[in-house]
Amino acid sequence: MSLDVALLPHAGDVITTLASDETWEQVGDDVSDIVEACKELVENWYSDMLIGSVFPWLSTPPAGWLILDGSTYSENDYPELFAVLDAVLKSGSDFTLPDTEQAFPFGVLVKADAGLVVGSNTLNLTEAQMPAHTHTEIPPIVGVDVGGAGPPLPSATVGGAISTGSTGSGDDVDVRPKRFGLILAVFAGRTT
Repeated sequence: MSLDVALLPHAGDVITTLASDETWEQVGDDVSDIVEACKELVENWYSDMLIGSVFPWLSTPPAGWLILDGSTYSENDYPELFAVLDAVLKSGSDFTLPDTEQAFPFGVLVKADAGLVVGSNTLNLTEAQMPAHTHTEIPPIVGVDVGGAGPPLPSATVGGAISTGSTGSGDDVDVRPKRFGLILAVFAGRTT
C-alpha cells in the first residue's frame, strides 16, 4: 500500500471496522487467507478515501494513478474518479485532466476552480509595462561659419535628430523561481 504514513491518523477507524462482527467473513483457517482478506478490506477503505487525491511522484506512479498531462479518459474506465470531478473537467461521458507540466499548484476554495490551469511561465514586457522615464540627448554643434567680408560673425548649425541606439531582443522573461520536477498524478480508484 502506498502513502501509509499519510493515512496513519485513520488507523483507529480501520481497527474499529476490522473488529466489528458485521465486517468479518468466513475465509478459512489459513492465516494467509485471513491476511489477504484484511489487506483487501483496508486497501478498499484507503482507496475510497483517496479517489481524486493528487500526489507528487519522483518516478512513474503505480497502477490506479493517472498522470496530470492533459489526457482525456472515459467515465466507463474510471467511474469512481469521474463521480468526484467537477463539471469543468467533464465533457459528456469523458473527462480531461489538467496538464500540469511546467505549472505550479495553487490553492482554491471553490470546487469548480480545482483543475484550472491559468497564467504563464514567461512575460514579455510591453512599453506600457516599463517604468515611466525620459531620455535626453543634446545634439552637438556641427560647424561654425565665420561669414564673408567684415568682422567675422559666428553662426552655428545644429545637426538633425540623433539616434540613441537600440538594444534588446524582446524575448520573454522567465518569471518562475528555482524549481525541480515531480510527476503529479491523481488517484483514479479501482478500474472496472
